[in-house]
Amino acid sequence: MNERRNRQLSAIVGTFLVLIAGGVVLLVENLLKTPLLLSQVTLLGLAGIFDIVAATDTRLTDRWAWYQWSGLGNILLGLSLPLGFVGSENSLFLVLVAAIGGLSLAAMGIDMLVYHGQYTRSERLDRNST
Repeated sequence: MNERRNRQLSAIVGTFLVLIAGGVVLLVENLLKTPLLLSQVTLLGLAGIFDIVAATDTRLTDRWAWYQWSGLGNILLGLSLPLGFVGSENSLFLVLVAAIGGLSLAAMGIDMLVYHGQYTRSERLDRNST
């Protein structure tokens, strides 16, 4: 496993998610009046922030390993996916499809956060490996 490449990828994904969330906040009027969209944007923004934290060496990554922060970001991203389709036309089908995709992301995130990647990767990740 190439830790540096994975952390760089976390930075790119995190930046992208923060930019999307920020763009929605700036472009959507009355965001507070649409609680589902507000929830989705909040989860996306937090997922991006956690991915950026995963890419950096800070006190936060001293407390939790980088991959745990990335896992938390995956969980939040997975939770946000179905929210975008609630209330739309063909809502049930789209929510189910997005929920399945979101569930897989969340499961991978739980593995990274709790089980240190033991199940989604062939070996348990070690925070001290380079």
